[in-house]
Amino acid sequence: MGFFDRFKRKKEPARSASTPPEPDTSAVVLLGADVGWDAVAKAVEDRFGPRALASTDNSAPNAPAMTLRLEGVEFFCSRMPMPHPAEVYDLASLQEGLFSPQEREEMLAHKAFLVLAQKGGGRSLADKRRVCRLFTRLAGTLVRMEGAVGVFTASAELLISRRIYLRYAELLEQNWEDPGYFPAPLWVGIRSGQKGEFPMVGTWGLKEFGFLELWFLDAKSPWPELHEKLYLMSLFQITGQELYQNMDTIEFTPGNPSVFKELKGALFIVGGQV
Repeated sequence: MGFFDRFKRKKEPARSASTPPEPDTSAVVLLGADVGWDAVAKAVEDRFGPRALASTDNSAPNAPAMTLRLEGVEFFCSRMPMPHPAEVYDLASLQEGLFSPQEREEMLAHKAFLVLAQKGGGRSLADKRRVCRLFTRLAGTLVRMEGAVGVFTASAELLISRRIYLRYAELLEQNWEDPGYFPAPLWVGIRSGQKGEFPMVGTWGLKEFGFLELWFLDAKSPWPELHEKLYLMSLFQITGQELYQNMDTIEFTPGNPSVFKELKGALFIVGGQV
């Protein structure tokens, strides 16, 4: 059995996700220093050309905004000269994410942030995928600015350091023409938890793409192996190669099937000596 065959369902009827993705897409770029608004516009124009800057709105001096256009898709960007409000989301509560301890402290000490949003473009899985790819390209440009320290992806409640975001943004550029590639770690978080006496490891953010979250229940495999499985399974669903549903089975090792069981809006993967 090939490596990628491990992620194929044992039931093969043609089907598609029944829940549409969330049409809106957003994230926050955290700034260690209050980067000037001109620097934001320059970063966009240097990367995408002057036509990418569709319009600007300086009517609110403390929160200037601009509309950006990439490949016909419009994005909204606004600067907030203050730390991200804990009342909206307390970033200090995020103990897990893509960062080192030092990077986490740098992100929590940010001084300002950029709101980046795309409204209504992700109405189908293909549209959502396209929007997120363009979004990653744009956010990667902004987080590359001097003073940027990281990104908070609201849909996955995921904190990502500048270093790691730029790594995946570069991988996206290298694989831009590959329809089977998607930077899943920037859009889907991996969390650990507990269900009674059983440990759990699962995704957070797949719901934005119209899928149930995936959770391993009482898995015995090392954390890196579970991490890899969840990211690959997320990738295969987001790129339309697979769809996991209740009572499907899957074999990560030959002869040891695991079963998907739907419970409270998630698919739990049980059994199979994972």
